[in-house]
Amino acid sequence: MFHIAICEDEKIVLEFETSLIQKWAEERGVVISLETFISAEQFLFESEDAAPFDLLIFDIQMKNMNGMELAKTLRKRGCQSELIFVTGVKDYAIEGYEVGAVRYLLKPLKADVLNSLLDSVYSTHSKNDDFFILEQGSQKEKIPFKNIIYMEARAHYVFLKTDLFEREWKSSFSEASSVFNSDFFCLRRGLIVNLNHISKITRTDCILDSGETLPVARNVYKDLNEAFINHYKNTIGNGGEEK
Repeated sequence: MFHIAICEDEKIVLEFETSLIQKWAEERGVVISLETFISAEQFLFESEDAAPFDLLIFDIQMKNMNGMELAKTLRKRGCQSELIFVTGVKDYAIEGYEVGAVRYLLKPLKADVLNSLLDSVYSTHSKNDDFFILEQGSQKEKIPFKNIIYMEARAHYVFLKTDLFEREWKSSFSEASSVFNSDFFCLRRGLIVNLNHISKITRTDCILDSGETLPVARNVYKDLNEAFINHYKNTIGNGGEEK
């Protein structure tokens, strides 16, 4: 699944961008998770301990905290998501380089320009490394994403459960989870699970193939169920192999 977030404070523009992205995904058969936010403040509050996005699309000229300030805040947190700015002016190029923006898109958006950029970002995303690099001091450990069952925030620490071992280290959850791929879903704030290791879902619980049970936030059941179904449709479509 390709996780996308849009932050735009103009409702009409937000709806237009959403429709363009949904049409792009439908035409290309790409399974997406699309979340929308109407302010930088809402984004920061609701996404702090959420699963990372693969692509961020930020309007620059928003009230209070603008899109550039939002991007700088996220980069300081360790966010490595691809970033696209949407703006009505051309005066932010230098600042954009500082936060690693993929590109600027001028309003009003043109479908063919956005589609081409989404194609490029998605192609890069699909080729991402399949390993999580755990760094503790001078030591580095390479852990295949497919072996990770879930990651959880525990006070000022992060707990990682794999099919063979467990790890715990001091870090912010948002920073540690920022590199996770689209096989992972956020069950609640500070808890992401690998869809490959889920055997059953209820409205309150996520039962893993190991028999362990994880809690499901009340407002995410529908999205989780949809992500779970789409994930296994894709798996079957790929010949039953894990992605």
